[in-house]
Amino acid sequence: MLSKYRNFVFKAISKYVKKLSSLGIKPWHFTFLGLLLSLLYLYALATNSVLFAIIFLLASGFMDVLDGALAKTANILSKCGAYLDSMFDRLEDSAYYMGLIILNFNCYIVFLALALTLTLTYSKARLKNLGINEPRISLFERSDRIVILAFILATYIVNSWFSNVLFSIYVFALTVIVVLRIITGYTDLSRT
Repeated sequence: MLSKYRNFVFKAISKYVKKLSSLGIKPWHFTFLGLLLSLLYLYALATNSVLFAIIFLLASGFMDVLDGALAKTANILSKCGAYLDSMFDRLEDSAYYMGLIILNFNCYIVFLALALTLTLTYSKARLKNLGINEPRISLFERSDRIVILAFILATYIVNSWFSNVLFSIYVFALTVIVVLRIITGYTDLSRT
């Protein structure tokens, strides 16, 4: 959903990113900063600072946008950078869900969400590796999940029970998306 706006965001921040590049800042700086912010997100939740956790969560996700924008704008795309970015993204995704366990969300549902997220991410990469550049089912991309988790955390501030209900609905929707991704991916591959 939000990935549709990625090009718009890249264009909007490209002149600022060029300035950062001229200062010697590299994409991997943002990659590491994203991981650091995800750890600060966990610390904020552990100290019951949910509002700060939301800020760290969104900032961590924005670092993923910045590292990609800087790599493209400065034309310094590399396989090593792409690999590092993907690995750190998975660590950050894990941290985001671990934070929900800190807030006493049902750990089984949280683990299911993490497994589904990893499956969704892996399926896209694997399909691309097998020649399907863009899966037909492209809902709940990373940026979407981060915004949804931020919203769930915002509702936690007001009503923890309701935020747990929203999270369960999110995990159900994520389950449906993963099942559809598996079915459409298999169907698309069988036609090639």
